[in-house]
Amino acid sequence: MMDQPPLPPLPPFKLTNPTVLTLRGDARWDREFSFVWGDLKLASEKAHYVLKDKTLEATGSVLAKLGTERIEGKNLKIGGLDLATKSLDKGGFSFFFSEAKLFSPVIHLAAGELRFSSETGAEARRLLFVPGPEPRGEIEISADRVRSQPGSGRLFLENATVRLLGNRLITLPKLALTPRYDKQRQGQSLDLPILYRTSRVSGVAAGVRLPFAPVGGAQGIFLVESTTKQSWNALVTVRRELLGQAKSLEPEAPSLFTGLRNSTQKERSFEERVRPFIVARPPAAADLSVRRYAASLSSPATLDPLPRQTTPSLTLNAAVESNREFVRRSGFLLRSRLPEALLTGRVPGQRGEGGWLATLGGGPAQEKRLDGSGKQVKANRLVAALGWEAPRFRLGRQGQANVFLGQTEQRYPRAHYSISELRLSTDYGFSLQTGLSGGLALRRAKGQSPFLFDTLEAVNEAQLRGQTQVGSLTIALLGRWDIQSHQLFDSEVALGWRGKTIEPRLTWRRQNQQLGFTINLPALTGF
Repeated sequence: MMDQPPLPPLPPFKLTNPTVLTLRGDARWDREFSFVWGDLKLASEKAHYVLKDKTLEATGSVLAKLGTERIEGKNLKIGGLDLATKSLDKGGFSFFFSEAKLFSPVIHLAAGELRFSSETGAEARRLLFVPGPEPRGEIEISADRVRSQPGSGRLFLENATVRLLGNRLITLPKLALTPRYDKQRQGQSLDLPILYRTSRVSGVAAGVRLPFAPVGGAQGIFLVESTTKQSWNALVTVRRELLGQAKSLEPEAPSLFTGLRNSTQKERSFEERVRPFIVARPPAAADLSVRRYAASLSSPATLDPLPRQTTPSLTLNAAVESNREFVRRSGFLLRSRLPEALLTGRVPGQRGEGGWLATLGGGPAQEKRLDGSGKQVKANRLVAALGWEAPRFRLGRQGQANVFLGQTEQRYPRAHYSISELRLSTDYGFSLQTGLSGGLALRRAKGQSPFLFDTLEAVNEAQLRGQTQVGSLTIALLGRWDIQSHQLFDSEVALGWRGKTIEPRLTWRRQNQQLGFTINLPALTGF
């Protein structure tokens, strides 16, 4: 493997009225001060530099600007600046901003104090966060204190309050979030933890979905709902990455969050860590070939291609499920996993696409059928699967095609059930807002399973999804066609409205007569 070419050296600083510094001297700018480093521009009414401490303090009205982002404040103190050599201290650097306001295309943030250190990460106090480009929007998040995790940029909020139209929705003593770029939406998003839906199985269901972080670097999701027809149901999932990173690749957004995260990643070179702070990258040309359309609908997207990832990975997942609604085709039941563990390994192919995927898992399971019989089945199950996906076939910059071959074996105390399948999926984009995603699944099943939920999907089917945007309104459609019975067995329609800071979406699913409602915040996303 060829070594990567070295990065070009960082450019030197440019200052107003360059001053010759001595080992004992410092510098003052009593009228106007400007500082330029690459694309980063800093201006203030006054400034004072102390050579001994390598500290610059800008006072008065302070403005820092990088591309489409800018930060305004009253006082800025930067540590680790060496104006004698016009470079940044590789041993560590920091800054402190008081009464700071951040404006960017995706967020507006205000904080009484904003601190950052390349060694310990970022911290903000008295923070107000508006997930959108407007200083005032339909929704706001405030917190007494926010700190980031070095290396990952993960945010930990204390006394986090969510307000909608000025009214408090929920206050959480502790909340953890991971800002990241969302390629599907060409922005970023966060789903609110409040759930609400209606369906023929559960009736009216309301609950919460909250992320949590158990020990050992694992990540978990806790979901609980109260329903009018089936009482309570719950789901707890925990994921632990044992080897590599199973998360899909994401392009880095040229934002403050990217700069903070990169600057604390010690495995990167100094130039790699600092460059996002001083280089404003222009937005990349839209590549429509890798977009999935109507992907946020609630129907299962079983024909989606594997996400891109660069290195092999091994992930352990555990789930405990109690009386969760399970609806497929004409089967309606409540499923419980008591618990279930699943080990998933993947070796990606060229460019991080496709490759080999293997899973091994099992545990005791239970189902209660809702077909009038009230039959309950409980048994141990072992599941093993092996699949291979070919590299994506590009259709210019407008679309892509995927092929997946898989074999699944399921064993029980007195039964065996296997499924062989061939999946084809395609995507074609007419614009960033309009496109189609389709798929075809050809499956062949052998043996018997005591569980109905194992056999409901072993039928040939075709899917077609589409999405378009008209002004602030997004319309998404999905249809699922049973090839064997020649009928449309499931469909869904979703309507979304994009406000200043929120994106509520209403969905109607035919298969379970389910009505759902979700709200996305276009600025953050959970893991």
